[in-house]
Amino acid sequence: MVSLEPKISLPENFDGTRFKFRGFVNQVCLIMQLHPRRYFDDTTLVGFIGTLLTGTAVAWFAPILETSSPLLQDFNTFMAEFEAVFGDNDKARTSANKLRCLQQGTRSTIVYASEFRQLACDVNWGEVALIDQFRYGLHDDVQDLLLTLAYPSSFSEAITQAIRCDNHLFKHRQENKVTSNAQLWNSRPTTLPLVPQTTPVIRPASFGPAPMHIDTAKFKSLTKAEKLR
Repeated sequence: MVSLEPKISLPENFDGTRFKFRGFVNQVCLIMQLHPRRYFDDTTLVGFIGTLLTGTAVAWFAPILETSSPLLQDFNTFMAEFEAVFGDNDKARTSANKLRCLQQGTRSTIVYASEFRQLACDVNWGEVALIDQFRYGLHDDVQDLLLTLAYPSSFSEAITQAIRCDNHLFKHRQENKVTSNAQLWNSRPTTLPLVPQTTPVIRPASFGPAPMHIDTAKFKSLTKAEKLR
């Protein structure tokens, strides 16, 4: 039975922006791996990338296509030329500088660790250097909680520890928020406010005597005999 190839959305067209190059290439290569029967030779691979170019990138690709350049039949050479023009030619130094400045800030540890991992792929640092730099960029609360744990034996373990600490702190903050709201609600007064009594209005003497009120409860009708008399 032939397995069906998964449906995958095409990446956003690449316009030549340098910082977008790496993500674009990774997405394209992933599609090629998941659809091997569709992209089976170098010409098809190069042509597929050509259809996803725009702006400056498609302007660079146009002469290659119009002159039937040998690059159209050699995917590896084409990719080398493609990266030389639009990629980062000094990835190691660029990534090292970014790692030294990278901070977690208000982001979650998961997002911070993902960016750190991507940059770490381009530097030739040892495990200890990666761990120390990773922990240095964490939020102060996470760093304080990590002091209660044993020093990690690997960079992966350091990331796992930091994520657990961040999740624990987040849960603790949520519980404190719920408790504070409950205390605020319970502290509200439960008795109803007193309704002020209406002060009777006293008519001044100059306005004449007050009208007489008849007590209907004490008034009785005359009998027939009383009426005749």
